[in-house]
Amino acid sequence: MNKDMCVRMTGAVLLLGLCSYANAYKAVEVSNGGVITGTIKFSGTPPANPKLEITKDKDVCGKSLTADYYIVGANGGLQNAVVTIENIDSGKAYDKKEIVALDNNKCMFSPHVTTAVQGQKVGINNLDPVLHNTHLYHGEKLKTMYNLALPLQNKVIKKKMKRAGVVTVKCDAHEWMLGFVYVTSNPYSVVTGADGSFTLKDVPPGSYKVKVWHEKLGEVTQDVTVAAGGSATLNYSFGN
Repeated sequence: MNKDMCVRMTGAVLLLGLCSYANAYKAVEVSNGGVITGTIKFSGTPPANPKLEITKDKDVCGKSLTADYYIVGANGGLQNAVVTIENIDSGKAYDKKEIVALDNNKCMFSPHVTTAVQGQKVGINNLDPVLHNTHLYHGEKLKTMYNLALPLQNKVIKKKMKRAGVVTVKCDAHEWMLGFVYVTSNPYSVVTGADGSFTLKDVPPGSYKVKVWHEKLGEVTQDVTVAAGGSATLNYSFGN
């Protein structure tokens, strides 16, 4: 490799690094920020959650478990949908050292869906007196991120979420177990509560693309404009 080629390659690497740094989320003081609130619903009758086949450790896991894919309240509120702002480069600060909890509890993952900011760590714990093997996969192609044997109770293993995107969580020891960590590049993400409601606080004034994601129902993006010190509303209903 000649000298000129080395210089060009070095320059390209430096430029890529600078671009990546420039596009990283920056924590700033948010003055006169706004709020985005709303409710995510399911219209009509949701699909029935299947009964899960329990094939081992029935003394701990129980003889029967029901999947928690669709949790819909009496008013149609959809739990466990993720609401996140897509196009925001700077905004409120967050605790980069905060550990996001993910428990193996009664042979299910708790919480079933959670969020983390890229670079944060997920603390994976086994609350059951049986061996769990938590396996984290990144993206639609389910590329292995971490594969962790958890033979001991209450010993938390912390792993960094290095890339944004959907992380699918399974257990190699109990094939019915399923959970998700939705990793974002910024702290403006939240999981809907039991009534389908959500709140995103301290949002700088501006126009945003806000994504709503659900593990079974897919995703949709809505345009939301937040005025200084104002409140914007985003309501969305998935349907049959």
